[in-house]
Amino acid sequence: MLFEAIQKRLRYRKANVALGRLRLDALVADSFLKRMIGLMFRDRLSSRECMLFIFGRPGRYGIWMKNMRFSIDVVWIDDEFNVVDYAQNLKPCSKIICKTYYPETESKYIIEAEAGFVKNSNLRKRMKIKID
Repeated sequence: MLFEAIQKRLRYRKANVALGRLRLDALVADSFLKRMIGLMFRDRLSSRECMLFIFGRPGRYGIWMKNMRFSIDVVWIDDEFNVVDYAQNLKPCSKIICKTYYPETESKYIIEAEAGFVKNSNLRKRMKIKID
C-alpha cells in the first residue's frame, strides 16, 4: 500500500513529553504528511512512547483510526500546554469511512499514546504538559 511504503521512509525527530514525573519519548509529526499518516501501519508503541502532533496554529483537529493496528488514547493540548480534552481506548478501524474524534475546544498539539495512558497517568483536563 502506498501510505505504508511512505510511512516506512519518513524520518521523525524526537522530543520528550513530561506529565508530572511521567516521561515519554515522542516521535514528532510536524508536517502534513507525517500528521496524516500518524501511527498508521505501526504494530505497537511501548508504554514509554507516543506520537506528538504539532500544528502551526490552534484548531479543532480530529483524529481517526484508519489503518491502525492497536488501540490508543488521544490527548489534545492547547498553545499554553494545557490538556483541553482526551479520548480513551480508541479502537482501530478497517472500514472505508472511519469515525473522526474531535476535542471540545481548540488545540495546537496532540499526543497519541498506548491505550491506558490517560488512566495510568491520572491525566485530567487543565493539567500542564511539558514538551522539550
